[in-house]
Amino acid sequence: MHLIYLDESGNTGKNLTDPHQPIFLLCALVVPESQWLEVEAGLVVALDQHFPARPDQFEVHANEIINPRGFFRQFSIQQRLDFLQTWLGVAEKFNLRLIHRAIAKRRYAGWLLDTYGPGVSINPHNVAFLLISQVVNEYLRQSAGTPLGILIADENHEVMPDVEKSIRLLRGESGTLKLSQIIEKGFFIESRKSLLLQLCDVCAYGLRRMEEEKTGLPIKSIDQKVIPWVKPLIHRGAESMPDVLAWLASQQKKERPGR
Repeated sequence: MHLIYLDESGNTGKNLTDPHQPIFLLCALVVPESQWLEVEAGLVVALDQHFPARPDQFEVHANEIINPRGFFRQFSIQQRLDFLQTWLGVAEKFNLRLIHRAIAKRRYAGWLLDTYGPGVSINPHNVAFLLISQVVNEYLRQSAGTPLGILIADENHEVMPDVEKSIRLLRGESGTLKLSQIIEKGFFIESRKSLLLQLCDVCAYGLRRMEEEKTGLPIKSIDQKVIPWVKPLIHRGAESMPDVLAWLASQQKKERPGR
């Protein structure tokens, strides 16, 4: 069994014109069940090393560390970077893998308008999930022992129903989109209750900055420090965009008959 943690970065919901967050990114952190306890223990050791006196309800959020807010304001840039490097080093030590998909929001908004006309809004999270799920499923199929996987995501009430519906429908597909290795329905929990979800948040942040840098967007020097720490974790897999778009169109047709 593998645990697949999901988190997003650059989420503005259905607002696709925010100039400050032009890219949405969804990230999957793949953790073999056999390594889960050791990974969590490594994350705790790093927390105790860098932030030994933590407040109640403490939670690691990459954005609050990079752009220090609250508890993290008392620490220097170097102290905060040292922590992020240590945490991501835990992921690299255990050979964890990241699978991600970035969506340029303005281009996506144009595709929505051209494909469906005005009045149709599909959260980019839903498209990114369909693309990532293909790669995750293939990664599991090709791993030793062909393990099954369970999806665990940060609570996002805006997309939870769509994600659970997609998992259910894709499990019954017969083509390239079939989720043969994903069991159950997908679980949504508060990120403060899971160090692995918090690690996924850190990874998603670094990956989004990496993707923004690729497009030529200006990246702060502190963000540039994080990018090399997530790159060794990346798993590149094949995804079938045409199949995903065709599936989305078929679902829209079912939900909007006669249009």
